[in-house]
Amino acid sequence: MNARIFAWYKGLEVREYELLGSGGFSVRFLNYGGIITAIRTPDRTGELANVVLTAPEFDPENTGHLGAITGRVAGRIADARFNLDGVEYRLTANSGRHNLHGGPVGLNRRFWQVEPVAAGARLTCHSPDRDQGFPGAVDFAVDYEIVDQYCLRLTYRGTCRQPTVLNLTNHSYFDLTGGSDPMSMYLEVEADHVATLAEHGCVDGRLVTVAGTPFDFRRPRQLAGAVNADFRQFAIANGGIDHPFLLTGNRTIVLSDRSSGRYLRVITDQPCCVVYTANWYQPKHAAVCLETQCMPNAINWPQFRDTVIFGPDRPYFGQTTWQFGVMCDG
Repeated sequence: MNARIFAWYKGLEVREYELLGSGGFSVRFLNYGGIITAIRTPDRTGELANVVLTAPEFDPENTGHLGAITGRVAGRIADARFNLDGVEYRLTANSGRHNLHGGPVGLNRRFWQVEPVAAGARLTCHSPDRDQGFPGAVDFAVDYEIVDQYCLRLTYRGTCRQPTVLNLTNHSYFDLTGGSDPMSMYLEVEADHVATLAEHGCVDGRLVTVAGTPFDFRRPRQLAGAVNADFRQFAIANGGIDHPFLLTGNRTIVLSDRSSGRYLRVITDQPCCVVYTANWYQPKHAAVCLETQCMPNAINWPQFRDTVIFGPDRPYFGQTTWQFGVMCDG
């Protein structure tokens, strides 16, 4: 594992690490926010390109959460509050009246300790009790490991001192075209239902079938045709997708670019994938996020509440694999 000083922030070194795989495949990430700054993978001609968006220079705010470990709780918690064991917890609001991605100083804005493991690196971080309003101290560990050719595995762990709420993801923005035409990519999501949004952007407690709607990605569909649809749910999300798909079967998502031949197959143990087509990013629709996680606002949604409650007898665990590759012609 290679490392270099990437920047300085508050008198501390921001270091960029590099994991090297076969065939030129490589992954770079920071000890700040666990931000993945580059994933280089070949196209059908063997040409390597970075397939994730990255800031042109170090940005500690990282308002778009580019490439970052996201939590304690990914997504919005409605009204920045929840009840756990009879106690109401009020969180720091940072998206109108809601708590978004764990608050204004979430895991994406923390320094992480980095140490090598057999196939990559382990990042660790301590979050104290009442951090951003959340109960209980938590010790987090996130592994980035190259486990096969062109394959990155992300493993999340959390050891809790008391019952709390956790829901982690990675917020990388994928563009397999290497910057040429990201909305020309095709997306396939193994999901029959999707959660809809209220006007304020938080899930509204409804699951609807994807059949007969622009949400239907059960077969590969070009992203451009979806995000340009005249559809009220997309208008709420600023002109595109920003919705949790309830995964079925093998919980697989496939993103592909027919021009370069690159594909990304995402396999996860998480029940949802929030598909986000960079509707608030500039330039708009410059990539797509595939945020594997539990349902947003699950703690306030009885059907999903138990999926995000963890404690001393139930440590947090999640695992997602990003398998890159090249499609066979024909």
